[in-house]
Amino acid sequence: MWSMVTEDRVPAALRHSFAVLDAVAQGGPGGSDVSEISARTECHPRTVYRHLASLRAMGMIEVAVRSESRYRLGPGIAALARQASDQANFLRSARQFAMETGERTGQPVHVTVFDHGTAVTVASAEPRLTSETLKPIVLGSRRPAHASASGKVFLANSASAFRSYTTRFLEEFTNRTIVTAEALEEECSAVRERGWATDDEEFVLGVTCIAVPVWGANQRVVGTLSVSTPLSESAVLRRNELLGHLLPAAAEFSKAIGGSEPHPESSAHRRRPV
Repeated sequence: MWSMVTEDRVPAALRHSFAVLDAVAQGGPGGSDVSEISARTECHPRTVYRHLASLRAMGMIEVAVRSESRYRLGPGIAALARQASDQANFLRSARQFAMETGERTGQPVHVTVFDHGTAVTVASAEPRLTSETLKPIVLGSRRPAHASASGKVFLANSASAFRSYTTRFLEEFTNRTIVTAEALEEECSAVRERGWATDDEEFVLGVTCIAVPVWGANQRVVGTLSVSTPLSESAVLRRNELLGHLLPAAAEFSKAIGGSEPHPESSAHRRRPV
């Protein structure tokens, strides 16, 4: 994405802020003073002071402990680094659990995240495709939240996401798609109660899907682990078999990324297949 943006299209103020930030980083734990930063960036000291003030207000830099005239990287940078590390850990775990679950179920498995009202595939595994109805799951593919099992998991576990989503028109993809906010609310309530969601030919006729939540820090749903099946394999017994693989895998996935499910004392009841 960034490779498509030429340097001359980046605002000068943004370029200068990043240059100042980089110059501060070069000073290490001991920090850098304004003259050193000015020399490294070729910015006038007044410009440097202005950007230092903004970066300090955002927590990106801080005054070095032993000197009020020297600056070093602040806690905001550490937070961004942790987020980048968390994302890398999530993607590594996503690939691992998609592959392992795909091998156990023999069905296409994918991991999704929520973005702008859609469930986006970030990892997938397809051990075998025995049905012409099932198509390969493409990384980056998106499914509307109201017509996908993964999307329903996200909507069911975020009141703000549900409110925002139901302000829009709910498109009908098949004759089984949920198209009213009232019906979607009822469906999401059931998803919260049992701890998993289904897509019963709601996006593509002949294809069903089961999705379970992956929990991150602060007891938030940060992803889903789901399996797709042709309609002929969506009977209750087969569904319970698949849940027997999905639920433990999602619990291990959540643990691997430092996540936790709320109310663990009642999770066994909520997640019991029916």
